[in-house]
Amino acid sequence: MRLRKETKMSHRSASRLSSGALPTDVRIGSGIALASSGRGVAKDNPHHWQTLILLLPLFHNPDSRGYRRPIPSFLLGRTVDEIQRFFSGYTVTRATGWYWNESDRTGVPDELVRFEMDGVFTGDNLRLLSIWKETLRRRFRQDYIYMRLVSSGMAL
Repeated sequence: MRLRKETKMSHRSASRLSSGALPTDVRIGSGIALASSGRGVAKDNPHHWQTLILLLPLFHNPDSRGYRRPIPSFLLGRTVDEIQRFFSGYTVTRATGWYWNESDRTGVPDELVRFEMDGVFTGDNLRLLSIWKETLRRRFRQDYIYMRLVSSGMAL
C-alpha cells in the first residue's frame, strides 16, 4: 500500500509550524488510556474519552479544468510527525469520501487519509486543535479540513 511508504515514521525532529501556531512541545489530550493497578490489571480512566477524527486529502482541490494534483508526500509526512509529537498514539486508514463543491454545483469524489486519536480534550486543547486545523487547511491548500471530536465514553 503506497500510503505506508508516504507516512513512514521519521526519526528526525518534526518541522516547526508557522509562527503563531502550536508550540513544538505541546501534548494534546491526556495521553494515557488505561491506568494500571500495579498487578497488571487495567482500570478505566476516570475521565470520559473523546476520539479526534481528522480527514486529510490525497489530492488538491480541483483546478479550473477539474484536474486534481496529488498532495506531495512530504506534507503528509510532516503531519504524521506532528501527530506523533502531539498525541500518544493514532490509527490511520485510507478512505474514499465525497463532498459537494458549491461553486461548481457538482459532487466531487475524494481520496483521503483518516486519522483517529483518543484523549481527554480540554478547553486549551480545543484552542490548539483549532489553530492546528487552520495550519493544515493552509498546508494542504484546502477550502476546509474535516476535524471532529466524538465522545467515546470510558476507556475499556
